[in-house]
Amino acid sequence: MRILFSACPMYGHVNPILPLVLAARDAGHDVVVATGADMAAHLSGRGIATWAAGPTHREAGGGPDTNWLEYFATTARARAADLVPRALDWKPDLVVSEDTELAGPVAAAVTGARQVVHGIGIMPPIHLWAALGPVLDAMFARFDTGADHRAATYLELCPAGVGSPAGAPAAERIWRDTLPLRPVAGTPSPGERLPAAVRALPFDRTIHITLGTVFHGNRNVLHTAIAALSTLPVNVVATVGPGVDPAGFGRQPSHVLLAPYVPHTLLLPRCAAVVSQGGAGIMFGAFAHALPHLVLPQGGDQFTNAEAVELAGAGLALHPAEVTGAAVTAHVTRLLDDPAFTTAAASIRARLAAMPDAATVLRTITA
Repeated sequence: MRILFSACPMYGHVNPILPLVLAARDAGHDVVVATGADMAAHLSGRGIATWAAGPTHREAGGGPDTNWLEYFATTARARAADLVPRALDWKPDLVVSEDTELAGPVAAAVTGARQVVHGIGIMPPIHLWAALGPVLDAMFARFDTGADHRAATYLELCPAGVGSPAGAPAAERIWRDTLPLRPVAGTPSPGERLPAAVRALPFDRTIHITLGTVFHGNRNVLHTAIAALSTLPVNVVATVGPGVDPAGFGRQPSHVLLAPYVPHTLLLPRCAAVVSQGGAGIMFGAFAHALPHLVLPQGGDQFTNAEAVELAGAGLALHPAEVTGAAVTAHVTRLLDDPAFTTAAASIRARLAAMPDAATVLRTITA
């Protein structure tokens, strides 16, 4: 079977679909991923064929101050212009697009392929469709086609009890036909290793802090949190993000390690807690390892994720105006000292483990 995957050109949108991409490739299907050219190396290093479609994240003007609805609409139009002709030539049997990517549904409609929508976090709220639905309808009209995007099968990464949409009536959800799919806490590239300096850190407990790969430019927040955590008797491993020199944060004590990137799959099993911006990837990573989580939401869906973490009892949140060194120290100390947070996170980990994996879901959607 020919399976076309499509995703916006950001790690947080490409990484969630990787387990299904790899499962499809390993099952012998002909697989290609369409996304920005800036994601090509990230995928080709895993032996995945890619099509450069639409702008890169930088070309699209992505950043902390981005109007994300406009970003998704603008990039989808450009991506469709590249993607539809190639899809017509390739003739996929199945198109799988992540839930903010709108060119994939057009390619599916034009080619007559079955369409599946892959979640990347908590299902977006229904009011988002009021903004993106007309954009997709206009794209359908441009290519003289059409489909009911909301009738597609949606692969849902959130386990029961996490995120309010999971308990909402069907009429209040964008997609009604859903299949659960266990999220994976990172897919390291072949040969990836933890820095040797991680193993040399002095304390028994380690805290990981990150602001991800989109909001990592908010250096004041990251600097405040790192400085606060450095006062605690724990190891601190901070990832400062792509293109950022760790030396710019100044000299650090021996129990604090800064790096542009560390693979979560290898780091999180060593951690006692996580401090992050609350992107879906790190949220699921913390859940998968039963780690209490302090969320410092910066934008996009991170405020929704922060609320979900708090409501699940698996962590705490500090909104931008609340982030001070004293608040970070107090909240992380509470997460480490109160076992109720770890217990709640462990409950979610058990629910994640009970969800079907990518290979199982692949057999269902290709049947």
